[in-house]
Amino acid sequence: MRKKLIAAALVLGLFSIQTPVAFADFPIVSLPTPQTVKFDQGTATLIPPTSNAPGAWTATVSDPTIATVKGLVVTILKAGTTGVTYTQAASGSFSSVSRVSRLTVERATPKIGAWAGLSATLASRTIKLTPPTSTSVAPWSYASSNTKIATVSSNVVTFLDAGTVTLTATQSAGSNWLNAEASTSLTITGYPKTLGTFTDITIAKDSVSTLNLVEPTSNSPGAWSFSIADSTIATLAGKVLTPKNIGKTTITAQQAAAVGYGSSTLTMTLTILGASATLGEFKDVSYTQTSTSSNTLSIKAPTSNSPAAWAFTSSDPSVASITGVLEMGSVRVFKPGKTTITASQGISGNYGAVSKSMVLTINAAPTYSTLEDLQKVVGDIPQTILPPTSKSAGAWTYTSSDTAVVSITGQKLNYGDAGTAVITLTQAANDFWLSGSTTFKVTVLGTTPTVGNLSPVKVEVGQTLITIANPTSNSTGKWKYSITDPTIAKVVNNTIVGVAVGTTTIIATQSPGGKYGQSNSVQATLTVVAATPKPTPTPSASTTPKATPKPSATSSATKPVVKVTVKKRVINVSVKGSIVTVLINGKKKKLGNNTVKAGANTVVVKVGTTVIFNKTYKIK
Repeated sequence: MRKKLIAAALVLGLFSIQTPVAFADFPIVSLPTPQTVKFDQGTATLIPPTSNAPGAWTATVSDPTIATVKGLVVTILKAGTTGVTYTQAASGSFSSVSRVSRLTVERATPKIGAWAGLSATLASRTIKLTPPTSTSVAPWSYASSNTKIATVSSNVVTFLDAGTVTLTATQSAGSNWLNAEASTSLTITGYPKTLGTFTDITIAKDSVSTLNLVEPTSNSPGAWSFSIADSTIATLAGKVLTPKNIGKTTITAQQAAAVGYGSSTLTMTLTILGASATLGEFKDVSYTQTSTSSNTLSIKAPTSNSPAAWAFTSSDPSVASITGVLEMGSVRVFKPGKTTITASQGISGNYGAVSKSMVLTINAAPTYSTLEDLQKVVGDIPQTILPPTSKSAGAWTYTSSDTAVVSITGQKLNYGDAGTAVITLTQAANDFWLSGSTTFKVTVLGTTPTVGNLSPVKVEVGQTLITIANPTSNSTGKWKYSITDPTIAKVVNNTIVGVAVGTTTIIATQSPGGKYGQSNSVQATLTVVAATPKPTPTPSASTTPKATPKPSATSSATKPVVKVTVKKRVINVSVKGSIVTVLINGKKKKLGNNTVKAGANTVVVKVGTTVIFNKTYKIK
């Protein structure tokens, strides 16, 4: 019906536009916007359409029971929707014009006053509720947050127990108002109550078949009831408790409210124990962490007569973590320190839960940055060398391989004679850190000594010169020799050995000694001559026939045959046709297999003093 009225008014408005007064202009007017207001606003101002004419606007409503209008101000009477007709008066050359829209009055939210908290005694049994003030006149209903403490019927609250509940008042919706809520607290107090204890119970499984619970003492006559949290541990029938399995659970004793006394709740712990499993040793373990290994280890649980599965825990997983499979714990090491490893068994059959612990100590060797080698000169001032950074707090000590070159006072290096010394820094063990050390080399350069000439040297094939005439020198350093052609002669343990007839050069160099450094090298000619043959003794006269003389060792008829074979680090020497001497690197060896070290190995075979074989083999 409302839509039909609005449509009719719109037709009338259009009709009035199409029949203007003679010589009047028709104004340009926008469509009006529908408006919405709340019931509790009282009044509202309508917004007319826009127009290019200056005439005044007035409005009328189609349902004056919803709102009345004066000019453009409406007085709100009730919720609902009504049509609104806007009319602009004729003005000047513009004719009058009308437009139709609508006005909606929505239901408002009631304004609720404060609802003060309530209190009562349990003995008073009931209380009648008075709702809070409201701008709505709709009826109220009530609800209690805990119906075990208080219930509500109509506006009467009945007390069942002591305690505090929240009361909620709900005002229903009306034609002009929405529904609304308010809440308050109700505190119900009971008579003071004195309760006895409800003591924990601990029994062994199978020690009793049943037992009766004892009610706690109370000055209230309220009835007691009992409940159990885990009925797999034990069951309850009234006050009769029947143990079932090993474990712990909570038993609750509840006393009902009675004659002004509120209800009460007490709890106790029921523990049913199993037999203690017999556990074997679980010894402490020490492990050394390295940077190259996997840093994992296995720990076996102690022996046990319980079949329960094992679980493992680490008290400090930042040091080491552990996971278990059957009876083995797999440990992953992270850093030095100590952690307690606990192996635990749960309940199984008649066996209770057990555990045993051990201490796992993780040690590690500290690592250090490399210290640079030093080169100094005789007479340099002492120098303090700080140790490298270390995660260990162990004390440092310094040692020198040659205190004549470098002596040490605390952390200070004192430079003495020319030469080379290795400085070792050793850090003592500390806490979980092992002892560690690092080294560096110090070379102290001395004054170059003044040396004389080296005299020419002569040696026979196969001959070893233990000493030769050293050049003169103002240094006390030892002399070292080298030979340019080792096929003619060679140096074995700083002695000269003739190898083959010929001439070569011998070089002498003096090592650092005292304040003097290494000398300049001097050289001379080294001549190797054939070995002096030993004379054959002349036999004395006799009546017996002369023996046929033996051919000399160098005759072609009796020249021995030397065969040398090499297999890995074994040199085999065999000789046919003569008695010989075998030398390897200047040391006497046997015919047959000789085990040697890797590197250059020189094999020399001699008949008497005559060298008949000389060859160097490189052994890998």
